[in-house]
Amino acid sequence: MAHALGKYADFETLREQAVALRRAGLSRRQIRDRLHVDNNDILNRLLEGVPPPEWTKRPNAKDDLRHRARELRRQGWTYDQIQVELGCSKSSISLWVRDLPKPERRDPTDQAKLAAQKR
Repeated sequence: MAHALGKYADFETLREQAVALRRAGLSRRQIRDRLHVDNNDILNRLLEGVPPPEWTKRPNAKDDLRHRARELRRQGWTYDQIQVELGCSKSSISLWVRDLPKPERRDPTDQAKLAAQKR
């Protein structure tokens, strides 16, 4: 398959090299520097279908809070209650639990108590 890519004319050979480097555990930046590929679109095409090495994956910073928020929501807690318990923003909680069912409406006196707690 012929590609008109200028200095990347031998695309298949370059792809083989990129895939070998990726399987050896190199990051995208390391591969880019070794093969002198300065175009991210070309680099994406070279590495298409090849998963990144485990060491390059960044853990999510609040996985523990997300897990706890989902547990509390399943128990029927509201966003406000979860916010007080975990100390994180309501918008984050909303993103984490939006696929879970809503709890039943609560008594207005409970809402007043919770508002006082938040202050």
